[in-house]
Amino acid sequence: MKKVFKIGCLGFVMLFVLGIVISMLSVKDDPGTTTANSAANVSANEKPEATKQPAKEAQIKSIGEELKVGDVVFKVNKVSTTKEIKDGPYLSYKTDSDGSVFYIVNVTVKNDGTKMISTDSSFFQLKKGEVTYTPSMLITTSQEFFLFDGINPGLSKTGNVAFEVPKDVTDFVLNVQTGFFGTEQGQIKLK
Repeated sequence: MKKVFKIGCLGFVMLFVLGIVISMLSVKDDPGTTTANSAANVSANEKPEATKQPAKEAQIKSIGEELKVGDVVFKVNKVSTTKEIKDGPYLSYKTDSDGSVFYIVNVTVKNDGTKMISTDSSFFQLKKGEVTYTPSMLITTSQEFFLFDGINPGLSKTGNVAFEVPKDVTDFVLNVQTGFFGTEQGQIKLK
């Protein structure tokens, strides 16, 4: 009976994750915010260059430094690699190939806002040049890994994010975002 209950709970979590992924993929740009409409609103006497605001310089921090993105503060505490992630005595995750490792990023996320925020491993990506690595989907019973965690104002949570990457690739940049749609982002060098 316990086994059936665990399988049912795991199935429910997977359906919930699938629903979020589908909703993220189905979001389309609002046609009212296209650059063509913005250009049409500029008067004939104004030059479009005058209406452009200077681009914000991207914040790039390093391991151990705090990066504020909107109302969220991110700090990478450490990184490590492993071939296997164990979750209790019965469950473990192993890499899919001999040429890969799990790259584990230990992150502290702090809510500097006035409302509860949610965070999940999908809010993180590893980048190496033009290549982007997404987190491995780990459904664990431990609280070590980020999985739809709520963080109240003024509080922080420390957890891990796991990525399966080629074992000979190093010097990644961690891309962080403040929500499911990634409206505010920042980067942390992992050297």
